[in-house]
Amino acid sequence: MAFQNSAIEGEADNGLAAESGFFTWDIASNLLYADGAVADLFGLDYHTAERGLPLENYIERIHPEDRPGVAATIHQTITTGEPEQQSYRTRQVDGTYSYVMVFGRCFRDRSGVPHLYAGIVCPVSEEPMLTRPLVKYCLTAYDIAVREGNKAVAQHLLAALGELDWMKPDNMLAN
Repeated sequence: MAFQNSAIEGEADNGLAAESGFFTWDIASNLLYADGAVADLFGLDYHTAERGLPLENYIERIHPEDRPGVAATIHQTITTGEPEQQSYRTRQVDGTYSYVMVFGRCFRDRSGVPHLYAGIVCPVSEEPMLTRPLVKYCLTAYDIAVREGNKAVAQHLLAALGELDWMKPDNMLAN
C-alpha cells in the first residue's frame, strides 16, 4: 500500500492538512526530524524538515499564548517519562493558525539519559474540548465523585459540563 502525502503532492484540504504526521527529536543534537505532514502542519518546508531542524524552529511556529504550556508539557514528559498529550495552535504558511493534537513520548538510552522524543501530530478542526482547563477540572472532580460514591455531586458536575457544550460519553452517569 502506498501512502500519499498532501505536503508532497501539493494538495489542499480547505486549509487543513489532510493527514497526521510523525516526528522524532534527537535531544542531544537538538534536531527534530519530521515527515511531510508534520512540516505542513507547522508551515515548514518538507525537504528541510525531513533532514532535521532545531526544536526552536517548531516552537517559533506555535502560537505565542500556547508556547509556555507546550514547553512545560515537553519538559514534564522528558523528566517524568509520562506520555505527552496536548493540543495547541500552529502557524501555517499563510500566517493563520490551526489546531493540532500531539501525542509524544521520551525514550531514554541504556544509561537512563533522555535520548529520543517521538510522536504523532494530528490536525484537528477546532480546539479540542478536553484541552479547556475548566472541562479538565470538572472531569477530574467527576472521577473523584464517582470513585467516592457521591452520585449527586457527579450529576451536578455533568450538568456543568453540559452547560459548557461538552458531550458526555455513554458510560457516564445519566442526569
